[in-house]
Amino acid sequence: MKPILLTGIFIFLFSTTLLAQDPVPRPGPLLRHWMTSDELLRKGEIGKNFVETDPPVAPIRNVAEFDPMQGALIRYPFGLPFLLIKEMALTVKLTTIVASQSQKNTVIQQYLSNGIDTSHCNFLIAPTDSYWTRDYGPWFVSDSSNHIGIVDFPYNRPRPDDDEIPKKVANMLGIPWYGMDLITTGGNYMTDGIGTGASTKLVWEENPAQSHTQIAQKMEDYLGIGTYQVVTDPNNTYIDHIDCWAKFLAPDKILIRKVPPSHSRYTAIEAAAAYWAGQICPYGYPYKVYRVMTGQDQPYTNSVILNNKVLVPYMGNYWDDSAKAVYQAAMPGYIVKGFIGDPSTPWESTDALHCRVMGMAEVGQLYIHHIPLSGNQPCETGSVINEEILACSQVPIKNDSVFINYRSNQGPYHSVLMSNTGSNHYTGNIPKQPAGSVVRYFLSAADESGRHASLPLRGSADPFRFQTVFTKLTAVPDTLWFHDAGEAWMGLIAQLHNNLDENVTLTDVQQWGTEIPWWVDSISAPSLPHTIIPGDSVAIKVKVPIPVNASPLTDYYIDSLRITASTGIQHIVLMINTDILQNTTSQDDFAELKQNFPNPFFAETTIPFITRQSGQVGLEIFDIHGMKVRSVVDGRFAAGYHQVSWNGTDDRGAALPGGIYLYRLITGNQTVTNRMVLIR
Repeated sequence: MKPILLTGIFIFLFSTTLLAQDPVPRPGPLLRHWMTSDELLRKGEIGKNFVETDPPVAPIRNVAEFDPMQGALIRYPFGLPFLLIKEMALTVKLTTIVASQSQKNTVIQQYLSNGIDTSHCNFLIAPTDSYWTRDYGPWFVSDSSNHIGIVDFPYNRPRPDDDEIPKKVANMLGIPWYGMDLITTGGNYMTDGIGTGASTKLVWEENPAQSHTQIAQKMEDYLGIGTYQVVTDPNNTYIDHIDCWAKFLAPDKILIRKVPPSHSRYTAIEAAAAYWAGQICPYGYPYKVYRVMTGQDQPYTNSVILNNKVLVPYMGNYWDDSAKAVYQAAMPGYIVKGFIGDPSTPWESTDALHCRVMGMAEVGQLYIHHIPLSGNQPCETGSVINEEILACSQVPIKNDSVFINYRSNQGPYHSVLMSNTGSNHYTGNIPKQPAGSVVRYFLSAADESGRHASLPLRGSADPFRFQTVFTKLTAVPDTLWFHDAGEAWMGLIAQLHNNLDENVTLTDVQQWGTEIPWWVDSISAPSLPHTIIPGDSVAIKVKVPIPVNASPLTDYYIDSLRITASTGIQHIVLMINTDILQNTTSQDDFAELKQNFPNPFFAETTIPFITRQSGQVGLEIFDIHGMKVRSVVDGRFAAGYHQVSWNGTDDRGAALPGGIYLYRLITGNQTVTNRMVLIR
């Protein structure tokens, strides 16, 4: 008996040692995304022993899902197909939570068998209750010193091992951990990365001891969320998670599911989409709302963004391609890939890819904060760009790497180096662009760690954009070019247009030149002072007498016509060809070229001209650099009034970009030129 007893004691001690070194998961009921009946009886345990800490030092920025990620957090046993795991390991460092060293060894073998690069994988050995890492995983923030830390919360399930994971991730990464005493879950929260967050009313229901104001204050204190949108869940399911029907794709973009009118939740979902379309995004204009069809409750909004990739749950039906197309349209420059769930753990309408993967923010990320210019911007001046650059790597920003990259209409990109104006603030200027120009731009920077950043995140693939317009009492054109005797004799007209939302009083217009002879031939206002209402104009015609004896200093005399109004003093520049002032051409020797109308124009304009005798006539269009782009007329015309049309295309029929163009009339003994503006 004694040898048998010793053997039993040895086996017991040996097995106890193994268990101490290599813990195995605790047995228990199979957990679902919802609470089991046992868990419902234990709801009182949620948050019971949670220890709240002081919040990070403000200002705080809650990292968005579409911000730079260095990793992704998943848990074994998986709820994910290996093809998806392989894709994530190609994109970021994949952290797998395992319960023991033996589980780690098992996972490594499974990864190798499925072609997963294990050099891009690491492991966190810790007990867990479930694989919904999104729901209980860490939320990342940067503090006033641009240090990345983790904000934790009581997980809204009585699953204590899951609830401890954020602390262990913070310890693994060597970054601070902050405790926020607010019961919630990752699937019911999203942020735009610049102060806006959103959840369904589940967050209010799960924290009855705190008022709505107190909950919003927690979000601001710990996450820097100044605008916390708490909305009704239009799906009306057991889970009430916002990621089951909506997703921030950028600070100004949100994706919301769509269903057919016959669907039971159609009215509620359309109301949610209309609500977000009416909200102002942090950039100062309404959200761009994108819709993805989920007629059979496909979980297409339940996707994961990892740097330049969007990983979408596919359901193996014809709607998958439609979902991909929506993501591609909403997120230019991203790679969109779809994955069908594993048969043993398929995607569900309330539990899909996003629920089972948690992005891990790049701890040393380089972040550009900028509120972009949008809509209509003044064409009278350049466009000032300001930005703030946060280097979480704690190394200096390369000042020679901070650029505005812009293009006007369809032209090439140009780069403007921005100036450091103190600390991490930079400013630069996009040069003045003609009215009607569509300007696209993105920002770029680098720091001494070798990191690069763009804003928007995909740079030139999805740039910010605005259009230049006149924004005050504006002379159109702002320069009168007297190229030839015809223009001097007949006069040129500038329209003073009131682009303001209020009346402008025109009090005085200079009537004649001083050193250079010219005079105002007529003003469309009956008398001065004259009120110009918003959207209205006053025409001023200027003529130049010929001949005049003068001693030209340059090819063109330069003078200006002064205009005094309630908005201040401004000038119309007069450019007078010196040859005009020395010629003695008779009025009978030249043709007359009229101003085109409409001007400026979008699609087509009419160019009138008068020939005083029959003969060969040419009408040509030149760009502002003097390059001929179109021959409109080349033939014989009888004496009299004529008009031709031009549709803004070149000789090949290609549409020309917006801008200033010259049109020139050529007759047998003279050339007459005028200007017009094409708007795109």
